[in-house]
Amino acid sequence: MSGRRLPGTDRDEGEARVVCHVDMDCFYASCERLREPELDGEPVVVGMGYESGDDAGAVATASYEAREYGVESAQAITQALERLPRVDEAGAGPAAHYRPVDLDFYGDVADEVKKVLHDCADIVREVSIDEAYLDVTDRTAWDVVDGRTLAEGYARHVKERIEREVGVPASVGVAPNMSTAKVASDHDKPDGLVAVPPGTVADFLEPLDVEEIHGVGPVTARELRAIGVETAGDLAAAGPAVLRDRFGERGV
Repeated sequence: MSGRRLPGTDRDEGEARVVCHVDMDCFYASCERLREPELDGEPVVVGMGYESGDDAGAVATASYEAREYGVESAQAITQALERLPRVDEAGAGPAAHYRPVDLDFYGDVADEVKKVLHDCADIVREVSIDEAYLDVTDRTAWDVVDGRTLAEGYARHVKERIEREVGVPASVGVAPNMSTAKVASDHDKPDGLVAVPPGTVADFLEPLDVEEIHGVGPVTARELRAIGVETAGDLAAAGPAVLRDRFGERGV
């Protein structure tokens, strides 16, 4: 799983790169907490096509506290309200703070995050409003000092700068390639930091459920399980011929 070279990188393929994947945690909900600090630690649901006090629209983002009650992205607001009513309607039971999407505000916060990212790396690939890859090979290394790689320390520096300068949490994965960095950033959410040094990538990926691999969605995962591929290790062992037979050129 070598991952693609980030734009502007001119290093040899054999040289270990240092790639960070920065993924903001429940970004819309985090922005609402930035605006209303009293929401910190409370269930927050941000709705697309939703207006305050209404029951139309769909969930754009649910905080981790809201997810514990089964509220998920893309869920209808009516269904979310059944699981977590509004705070002013819940009585003594669990409740959530519902907010409409404010893309202008979220964009302003994202711009502040991006300033940090571009200051921390010469090569940045912005994937979405709340996600980016950084090639920081020229800023750090995989050398180990006091039992920790310099790369992990630099990834922590990026993460802490976002928290300190912008005020929103991020999870960061750092690895020798983009695909592993992406998996690593998802591995210990929220507010996580996972480093996968060169030479440990296969061991890190091997036991993971195949659906945790970037690019494998629920439908593909079901098809893979139908041929006995349950983990990333199974996927690596399956071989291109088996995957091509099942998925055509996409399998390769």
